Amino acid sequence: MCSDQAKKQIFENYPAGVVVAANLLSAIIYILGAAIILQINLWAMLLYLAFCLSLEFKLMATGCVHCYYFGRLCFSGKGVVSSWFFKPGDPKKFTAREISWLALLPDMLVVFVPVAIGIFFMFWEFKGSMLMLVVGLLIVAFPGQGFIRGALACCYCRQRELGCPAEKLFKKS
Repeated sequence: MCSDQAKKQIFENYPAGVVVAANLLSAIIYILGAAIILQINLWAMLLYLAFCLSLEFKLMATGCVHCYYFGRLCFSGKGVVSSWFFKPGDPKKFTAREISWLALLPDMLVVFVPVAIGIFFMFWEFKGSMLMLVVGLLIVAFPGQGFIRGALACCYCRQRELGCPAEKLFKKS
């Protein structure tokens, strides 16, 4: 996915446009998921959004604090945001981490739970609007995230050069 030119150019701080695009995509995923889950009730939707927020803070507390971009503008902006809430960690811990598909399950549930709920509701009573929400969520979550990470984020990442557990996982696959 990365061109040879992109592999040579590393961002110490990512351009604001990349950060905006990455966060806009995440927000769309959360909003589409919340809209689907709202079909159950407001409390289910609020629980879903609290789960999403908890994943963001967990990532910052356990990953971002050890990343090269801690205190810097990474592709998602979390390097800067995490420095507002947490103290810097040990960069060696970041490169030593092993990530498995099982460890990514909570992140995947952000998409899979709303999709499953949407499919359930469509079997119960088909609505084109629900189909649009589910298909939209799947498109934004998978090809959309793949594009952001593959073309705009990982290719230009200093941490990738230093050692990235996510890159190791995805290279195996």
